[in-house]
Amino acid sequence: MRIRPGLVLLASIAAGLPLSGAAEAPGRPPSAAPVPDQSWLPTFSRSVQGTGVPGLDGGHVFLWNRPQAFDPVSTLRVDRHVPEGSGEATHTYKAIWALGSTGPHNAGYEWTITGELHNRALASTGAQNVAVNGTIFKEPNGLGPVGPSWAANFNCVDMTDEADPVASCIGAEIDVSAQSPTTDRNRQRVGLQISTGGVPGAHTGYGILMGNLTGSITDRAISFQGEGTYGIGIDAAAARFTGVPMLLAAGQAIGLDGNRDGGFSRSLGFDGRDLVYGTGAGPVLRVSDTGQIEAASFRETQPRPPASSRAPCIPGDHAWDEAYEYRCVAPDRWKRAALSDW
Repeated sequence: MRIRPGLVLLASIAAGLPLSGAAEAPGRPPSAAPVPDQSWLPTFSRSVQGTGVPGLDGGHVFLWNRPQAFDPVSTLRVDRHVPEGSGEATHTYKAIWALGSTGPHNAGYEWTITGELHNRALASTGAQNVAVNGTIFKEPNGLGPVGPSWAANFNCVDMTDEADPVASCIGAEIDVSAQSPTTDRNRQRVGLQISTGGVPGAHTGYGILMGNLTGSITDRAISFQGEGTYGIGIDAAAARFTGVPMLLAAGQAIGLDGNRDGGFSRSLGFDGRDLVYGTGAGPVLRVSDTGQIEAASFRETQPRPPASSRAPCIPGDHAWDEAYEYRCVAPDRWKRAALSDW
């Protein structure tokens, strides 16, 4: 069996052995090797920190691995296969559990789990290089519907009871940055990509689903920060829809002059009967499903008077000049009424 360098190092640390691999010269009595300082080494314990779980207690362990050629074997692998009938309802079990904590005066950034990959592969290879991957296979069990499945789950539980907190509690943050002021006409730097489907004809219920627990409020479902500059806020031009790009229910509206505090004074929406444009003083324009328009006032800025009573027109066309009002009463048939002072 080929032993990989990283596993040799871990075994040496765990056993408290010297890390030097130099052999004694033949024909000479073995010399007494100096005893290294092992105060920092972890030790095997039958009950780590009184948990009742055996393992390494104390110290630091660094598992380093650099295979000489491509090696398909994982540097560290942990298998957990849950047998039938095990587990208790609402209990959460883990294949790997990394626990950390900070004190109130800790100014350092404590990251409990970090996945870091330095990618130098050529784009032409088509390699998919991922720092952290979570995959869950929802598989048939032959008994009934399979339960909920999450490929990744992140939670930030705010237990401080602080009103209007001054520091964030973020469920997940995704940062993508370019380290030089370059363009991206191909749009390859993407903050979040969601790919759905699977096979032709397969349906995915939602690309992004926002959900609140009963009684809770999310102040902004989707928000853009004001520090940077955006080209387009929401781009649906390249997509094909069986329905509509944006769906609003009756009684909902779009704010047209909002500020970062959430205030606005102009809106456009559907009140269940009419398409309504309104201001803080109330509706100023209504359009019904039959095409009837109600407006606070109406102004034609271009007169467009016909050259003759037989000028091209469509019934309903309207025009004016300083002397007459014109109305198209039939195809290519105008009539006019004189205007007078009073």
